[in-house]
Amino acid sequence: MRKYKARSPCQLHQTTSQPHDTHVMSSTIDSHDTTPCITSGSQVQRNLDPPNHCILKPAFIALCVVAVSRTSLHHWEKIGSEEWKLHVSVMVNRFQNSNVTAGLVLATAALFLVSNSPVTNLMDFNAPASYVFAIIAFNAALLSVISGAAVVVIYETSITHKEMEYLKDMSRQQIVCLLLWLAYPSICLAVATCFLFACK
Repeated sequence: MRKYKARSPCQLHQTTSQPHDTHVMSSTIDSHDTTPCITSGSQVQRNLDPPNHCILKPAFIALCVVAVSRTSLHHWEKIGSEEWKLHVSVMVNRFQNSNVTAGLVLATAALFLVSNSPVTNLMDFNAPASYVFAIIAFNAALLSVISGAAVVVIYETSITHKEMEYLKDMSRQQIVCLLLWLAYPSICLAVATCFLFACK
């Protein structure tokens, strides 16, 4: 018959000290779990910052100025705050004024298309080049009005919709596409104005 051998005090101490290793493992797991959050935050910061390129950086800043009237996109990190509401108010006012201007350009281009020049020597509206320029100005102004109205609707509803939080989680390509869409009314208005002056 096998006799039971009692454990020494050292072995008992080693057995009771094992939960401390479990605590170390749990803290290690927690530290690994927080690493992706830090990495994702730095990735979002890089996406909002201008690219480190001699040509792409000023192009990105210029696109931000045309699209959101700012040189950076860090205000997207404060969606829902008072600063964001002030920014939305400024952008809605800007696009409303842009839509009024585009409407005037649209009406002027339509007038050039359907009327004859009172002084042919100074302004020949019936010339083929002037007619083509007036058509381009009319189409660009119409696109500016339509896209500007859509941008105003999106901005006005961005204060109450929580889905706008996903703006700061977009990739670089998605941010550039969104900025191009926000800048589209201003670009179309500039093209329409230039061709309207050229048709004279």
